Amino acid sequence: MQRILTLQIATFGPNDYEAIVSGIKSFPVHKLAIICFDYDKSKAEDFSRKIKSALGLPIDLYLVNEENVIRDTLERINEILIHSKEFDQILVNVSSGDKLLGCAALSSSFVNGIKAYGMDRTKTYPILMPVLKLSYNEIVSEAKIKILRAIDHAGGSLDSLEDLEQVSGFGKPLLSYHVQGGKDAKGLASLGLLDVERKERGKISVHITVLGKLLINNNSSNDSAFKASNNTNVK
Repeated sequence: MQRILTLQIATFGPNDYEAIVSGIKSFPVHKLAIICFDYDKSKAEDFSRKIKSALGLPIDLYLVNEENVIRDTLERINEILIHSKEFDQILVNVSSGDKLLGCAALSSSFVNGIKAYGMDRTKTYPILMPVLKLSYNEIVSEAKIKILRAIDHAGGSLDSLEDLEQVSGFGKPLLSYHVQGGKDAKGLASLGLLDVERKERGKISVHITVLGKLLINNNSSNDSAFKASNNTNVK
């Protein structure tokens, strides 16, 4: 029977790190990725050394800045996922550390469609969070991805749909539909991937959000991995 390799990602706090230990006991783990605030780095390193000594478990440490906790956590988890293609299962333990750090990690698990869990009050029983049936990568169409990429390549923001029309190659009616949505589908703005500012005479400017940036980065990484795999198999 083939072994299922599991990566656990865990948020870290120096006062409740036992929740990470409980998570290791509750679920399989072949590698651990710890996310913590930069000012907790030394305590997280000490904790990592103890776990490595006791279990021989490989551990990577990822730092986030408290002032940019949402953005940094999303970026770190995206980075972890990009470099963790060898794992069959990924779990996110949001039990330890600052509440906002845990919320950011949970949001990232929703974005990427991966399983997250917390431990109960006694740090004894794991509580699985609901998994979105569709991740953002599956919800957002290729046309929307192309529009996001065009905005990103143009510097991340554009002053009007006319400017977006020039860089994307899409016509204004179609751009309006993809950006603002319609009766049958959400647009990039309502999905949280673009910030839209309304100006005079009905004009709008668009600015790609952190979530939008992460989505196209993740999508590009998946495309590159797919192409590399295909190239490897060509004889």
